[in-house]
Amino acid sequence: MTEPLLSVTVPCYNVEKYVDKCISSIVAQTYFNLEILLINDGSTDSTGAICDAWQEKDKRIRVIHKQNEGLAYARKTGVEHATAEFVTFVDADDWIDADMYTDMMTALLTTDSDIAQCGVRLVYEDGSVKHRDNEHKTGAFEIFGHIEGTSLILEDSKWRSWMWCKIFKKQLFDGIQFLKGNSFAEDYISQELFHKARQSVYLHDEYYNYFQRSTSITKAKGLSTEMKKHIDYSTAHYERYLFIEKHPEYHSVLSKHKSVTIALLICVLHNNVALPQYFPKGYFKIKANQLKSIPLSDIKIPMKRRFYILLIKINPICYKMFRLFYNLLISIYNIFTKSNKKSYYLLSEIIGE
Repeated sequence: MTEPLLSVTVPCYNVEKYVDKCISSIVAQTYFNLEILLINDGSTDSTGAICDAWQEKDKRIRVIHKQNEGLAYARKTGVEHATAEFVTFVDADDWIDADMYTDMMTALLTTDSDIAQCGVRLVYEDGSVKHRDNEHKTGAFEIFGHIEGTSLILEDSKWRSWMWCKIFKKQLFDGIQFLKGNSFAEDYISQELFHKARQSVYLHDEYYNYFQRSTSITKAKGLSTEMKKHIDYSTAHYERYLFIEKHPEYHSVLSKHKSVTIALLICVLHNNVALPQYFPKGYFKIKANQLKSIPLSDIKIPMKRRFYILLIKINPICYKMFRLFYNLLISIYNIFTKSNKKSYYLLSEIIGE
């Protein structure tokens, strides 16, 4: 039986130290019938040249050079150029076990599922490993129906929204909107894909090596990066909240997502007042309107957050004036106490990233 073609998209941005190991692990797959799409997303280092060299070595590889538009649009480019019935993704600083695609495609095809998903291990720079699923391969897998699989993705606990440990039927991407410029919550389209799938199959064995490097996009530091994280995550969580609100079959997780979305919106508004230079013009009004649109019924909200929501509903200018006064008090406090109390919030302080 001929192996169906599988398209593998690898978004590449300034990963010259890591991309060789990643591509080597894909080329070495026991599942040979691959179309490997290396998307050079405007890299300023030697990443593009490394990708071109690989294209010369393996006829299954195609390199697409494009301007930098973020990880989400790099994946979109891969899907648009894919010619296979099945598509998957690998991040350029990660690597995969040699039998990953053989075992995943076998499970996908034998169960007639639309999505296959496998276990993930976290690998740290010191060589230590954190196992999330099965450390030793057993071949065990489970089949999940459309509602159960989508609910597990929305819970974002046992299953995560990560795109790269999954194989999808390409047709699931028809009509899917990728978030342009989104680099930190780019996986949050996954609920749409699971919602469209008839069923999915979950392989408990760990095949994907998720490298926890300190210089990755998600680990990058600096106020500009931190505020971009807030923008991306608040946008993604609001879209996910709207998705759940629209579909009653997933309302079991609605209150949780309401609470998280409200917390993110309030904190991004706090940051917009404290550090307006890092936010687009008109952003405050957009986020204030989103916050006002969320009903507060059926959820527990701390009194402080209720106070901020009330101020915004009365008049966003009242909220802004209060926060500006609050930030001034913090500055005065820092001067007299020689402390360094912040007037802004890090994403990790809200969602424990």
